[in-house]
Amino acid sequence: MVSANPTDELVPISKGAIETILTPAVSESIGAILIFFDDKKIILGAMNPVYSEVKKINNQLKEKFKVPTEIKTISSEEFEKWFDQGDNSKIYDSNKFKNEELSKTPEIDTNNNINTNNKTVEKYSLPEIEDEIDFEPVKEEEEEEESKTILGDLLKKSKIESDNIDENETFEFDFFEEEEEEDDDNSDIIDDSALLATDDPVVSAVGQILSACGRLKASDIHVEPMEEKMRVRYRIDGVLKDIYSLPKAKSKAISSRLKVMSKLDIAEKRLPQDGRIRCSINKVISDFRVSTLPGKWGEKIVMRSLQSDTSMLQLEKLITYKHELHMVRNMGASPYGIFIVVGPTGSGKSTTLFSILNERNTSDVNISTVEDPVEYTLSGVHQVQIIREKGLDFSRALRSLMRQDPDIILVGETRDKETAQTAMEAALTGHMVFTTLHANDTATAITRLAEMGCPPYLVGSSVIGVMAQRLIRKVCPKCCKTVKADPNKHSSYIKHGINEFLEANVIDFKDTNIDNESVCKFCNGTGYKGRLGIYEVMRVNDPIRELIMKSSTADVIREYSYKNGVKSLLMYGLDLVKDKLTTIDEVERVCLLEDDSNDV
Repeated sequence: MVSANPTDELVPISKGAIETILTPAVSESIGAILIFFDDKKIILGAMNPVYSEVKKINNQLKEKFKVPTEIKTISSEEFEKWFDQGDNSKIYDSNKFKNEELSKTPEIDTNNNINTNNKTVEKYSLPEIEDEIDFEPVKEEEEEEESKTILGDLLKKSKIESDNIDENETFEFDFFEEEEEEDDDNSDIIDDSALLATDDPVVSAVGQILSACGRLKASDIHVEPMEEKMRVRYRIDGVLKDIYSLPKAKSKAISSRLKVMSKLDIAEKRLPQDGRIRCSINKVISDFRVSTLPGKWGEKIVMRSLQSDTSMLQLEKLITYKHELHMVRNMGASPYGIFIVVGPTGSGKSTTLFSILNERNTSDVNISTVEDPVEYTLSGVHQVQIIREKGLDFSRALRSLMRQDPDIILVGETRDKETAQTAMEAALTGHMVFTTLHANDTATAITRLAEMGCPPYLVGSSVIGVMAQRLIRKVCPKCCKTVKADPNKHSSYIKHGINEFLEANVIDFKDTNIDNESVCKFCNGTGYKGRLGIYEVMRVNDPIRELIMKSSTADVIREYSYKNGVKSLLMYGLDLVKDKLTTIDEVERVCLLEDDSNDV
């Protein structure tokens, strides 16, 4: 005798039964709530309908109650209001769902174990938000005008001309959720039509914020709640610029929207969180690394744009002068050893290293990388994403790579003694290792390894070269002019013995970005457009290796390298000024002039 499967038994549908699966805590964490149910159908509302956790809950409800289920898109405002008011008021008309939505449901087959209990239908709906967001449908004659002003009063532009921030620009907004380990399909891809079909100004505002990042060629987006407003700033050419000012009343909803898109816990507002957004804007896939940090006025959200465009991965486009370019290429082509690139966050270290890898990426070479996060995607290169919560850090991934028969290894960042020593041992056993390190210049990078606990003999034997770099703004070609350097204004250069520099004509943009009282459209009146690198390249030769073995200080190594042909960051920047590519002010902003160790 075969016993009946308990899962086939009909379970009466009630609010309490549904909330055994969709608890209030689960609702808040996944951004989904119960909109409507009766004995024939269950409807969920979600800010992100294709979020894998939302779909899991939906499948659990379908499996338990044996009725059709549906997920509808709701706005951030609706979701927040539901938690503030509970079910004391309504957004959706239950009768509408009963008469319109459920009438579309096909006939229920009683032979397929579908719940047909003849019980009093209990209805459960969202609270109403009449005072904050107007959900009235847009009339046909108003649709065109509404699309032009979709942000309404939510976004107010500042310091950027309307030519550059176009509210009428159409943009696709597809979101690609990170796939769960058990998922093998693309079911997490959000249809852009579901996002653009809403009149929710919060959704539109977030779309505009992300879309503007590409148009402005910004590297970072700062969404900052303040006492009276929410400020949105973009880092353009290395400098933060105020672009949008949002009403304080909308800050909570915008933060929740961004956290849901990043697959973060919207209920957690007291601890920092890290996530990722992958979307398609105007048919171009863009990735954003998202970081939240609680503050006095709310959570600050910073998004780093991870552009995977490989067209710029060419060393000749990065390094201006042939001498440094030749040195980098020569060391990058070495069959073994460690090549280190140092610089602050956002100085282009990853771009430089991937440009070297791009030149060595051939079918006869096995290249593996360990990154956090993966910024560029190179065909034919095995790239490992660090997952610290799973125990996969740089040192563990690097040890595993050593058993993968690698020729070239890239370690995204050397942060600790274990990672550094493993990389050096790999270099000593016939592998070429590229890595980054946080240091001010080439000499300091050597001493940083010693501070991590790496023995001098290991550093001297494995490191073949170090390169320090910064990013500096280029002058705007439309509004700059050539002027004579002022010795009184730039007396610091005389201290460094750069008298010949003061005799050269240099670029200055001040008072030239305004022509007939109109701001330069090309650079928005900043005087700069685009960035280029300044580099300090040091080859570890036998004399420098001896200094390392003696545990010499950074000052000693720096002095020797400068006296033997290494061009400092300062001198590289001054050469760019003399070549009319940047300004003295930019060099002063990036380089420390008061340090006498930079004397040449």
